[in-house]
Amino acid sequence: MYYLQQNFTGHVTTSKRNSGFSLLELLVVIVIIGIAVSFATLAFGDNQADRMSHKSQQLAALIELAKEQAIFDSEELGILFTKDSYAFYKLTSVVDKDRKEKSVWKPIEGDRILSKRTLPDGLQYELFLEGVQVNFSAANLKEITPHVFVLSDGSISPFELQLTDDIDHVFKMTMAGNGKYEINAVN
Repeated sequence: MYYLQQNFTGHVTTSKRNSGFSLLELLVVIVIIGIAVSFATLAFGDNQADRMSHKSQQLAALIELAKEQAIFDSEELGILFTKDSYAFYKLTSVVDKDRKEKSVWKPIEGDRILSKRTLPDGLQYELFLEGVQVNFSAANLKEITPHVFVLSDGSISPFELQLTDDIDHVFKMTMAGNGKYEINAVN
C-alpha cells in the first residue's frame, strides 16, 4: 500500500508500507477453500462404494462367462479365491510318474478374460461355503482344489462372498446352484 505524506517543506511524497496478509484475510481464504472442497466431495460421492459394486458385478459377469464356456467346451471349471484375488481353473487329465492318468486342477492361462484378478488395495474377500467361512491361509499348495465349481452342465456350487473394505462397506454376493445371483450392499 502506498500512503501520501506531507513533509516539512510542504511537498507531498508517497511512501510504501511493508505489510503481509492480515489474519482476517487468511481466515477468509481458508474458509473459501474449505467450502470448495466440501462441494467437490459431495459432487463426486462415495467412490469406494461404487468401486466395490463394480468389482462385484465384474465377478458375477465372469462367472456367467465361465459357465457358458464350461457348457460350450464340455469342461469342468473352478474358481479359487484368496483374501484379495481370485483365479479360474480347469480340470485337466495328466499322466503321473507311474503312468497313470489322473485329473488335476490347472490355472487357466492365456485367456485374457478368465485370468487371475487381484483386488485394489484396501479391498478383501470373505468366502462362505454352506454357511462356513473359508480360511484362506489353510490352503494346500501341492494339490489345488477350487472353492467354487462351474460344471459342464451349467450348474455352479452355491456360495456367499463378501467384499469388504477398511471403511466398513460390505457388498454381499449370494450365488445359487443354478447360476442365479444376488448382490446387495450390506453397509
